[in-house]
Amino acid sequence: MIQANERADPSQTRVEPLPDDPAGLGDRPTQDEVLAVIAHELRNPLAAIRNALHVYYQKCDDATLEWFLLVLEHQTQHMGHIIDELLEFSRMVSRKDKLQIKLVDIAKVVNLAVETVQPTFDELEQVLAVTLPQKPVLIEVDPNRLWQVLTNLLMNAAKYTERGGQILLTAEPDGANIVIRVEDMGIGIAADALPHIFKLRWQSSRAAGHAGGGLGIGLALVQKLVELHGGSVSAASAGPGKGSEFVVRLPISSTQPRITPTCPN
Repeated sequence: MIQANERADPSQTRVEPLPDDPAGLGDRPTQDEVLAVIAHELRNPLAAIRNALHVYYQKCDDATLEWFLLVLEHQTQHMGHIIDELLEFSRMVSRKDKLQIKLVDIAKVVNLAVETVQPTFDELEQVLAVTLPQKPVLIEVDPNRLWQVLTNLLMNAAKYTERGGQILLTAEPDGANIVIRVEDMGIGIAADALPHIFKLRWQSSRAAGHAGGGLGIGLALVQKLVELHGGSVSAASAGPGKGSEFVVRLPISSTQPRITPTCPN
């Protein structure tokens, strides 16, 4: 796993308020649709726990107890993830958060995101290949929010890639932007679904029947957070079963580290 390269932030934090419509309220599902998705997603882990309890009460041996505890741990983690998504979306809608803008090296944020998701990739026996710029590239972002963008994209890639698969994460300068790509070899995305990939209602349907589906709020938040930083995010896929690629573009800061030339002896 890549180790984080700690570098001091050369500027003070700048606080920026969120815009009037930070969560894309004009394109949100209706309240009834959201409640229906929440009820469906919470019902699945609860049903699994209820079934596990039933089996345990019938057998009550050590092996069954161990299995029951594993089911309980997995399903409560899944429910916690759903609740975290709801709280995060609520904060964006209510404008309770503000961006804490700092000047940071893109490598630092990428490395922290990789450290966060690495246990999930290890559990799924997936390979995460990371390519970073050879030299520091500074961007003006809220590092916590960019970390959230990257972890969401990486967890999404892991979720829709088979056990033992590979995910590629690259970050490279392209003119005035830093381009971050997350590419997986997973289930892919149908052409008619691509225009809706960042919408809550479509994400929930894509996750249906897939392990760890969640509410699909993650990609909706990714898009909004990237746009708040003056960037863009897009998705591409050759079709079902052919993997997918998510590309984030963020402006590079005009302030870059000075490189002192080395004089020959």
